[in-house]
Amino acid sequence: MKIGTMALLGFTLLQSFLAVAPASSRDLVYQPVSPSFGGSPLNGSYILGLAGANNFNHTENPRARAERRAQDALSGANDPVQQFSRQITSSLLSQIATTIGQQIIGENARDRGTFNLNGTVVNFNRVGGQINIDIAEPTGGRTNIQIPVPQY
Repeated sequence: MKIGTMALLGFTLLQSFLAVAPASSRDLVYQPVSPSFGGSPLNGSYILGLAGANNFNHTENPRARAERRAQDALSGANDPVQQFSRQITSSLLSQIATTIGQQIIGENARDRGTFNLNGTVVNFNRVGGQINIDIAEPTGGRTNIQIPVPQY
């Protein structure tokens, strides 16, 4: 038998197998996304948010847009050095917040303590089953947080 004859025989067998195999299919059904056209009402807020985000470019006052871009240029919003500086500051503040959090509710938590970070004073005190946290800002603002003591 030649190679071409064998290929033809293989192809014929494959066709006969496919002809015998059952075919399965379903009707294609269009499912609308927008609730305005019969879609799920749960998609409404998502689509409204997208529309609002897209409309901002068209509804913003041209003078306000020019002022915003000028302010961004003056503040160095797109300057890589400024972005790096903000990232370093954010990372350090995150590490400080983690350290303070470990002192308040960590494995070896203290019953009371005070932290001072550039004029912002964080006092915490464990009373019964609650932790009272008082944050005093240098501008005079105060925030008081009460959380239950976590059970490990």
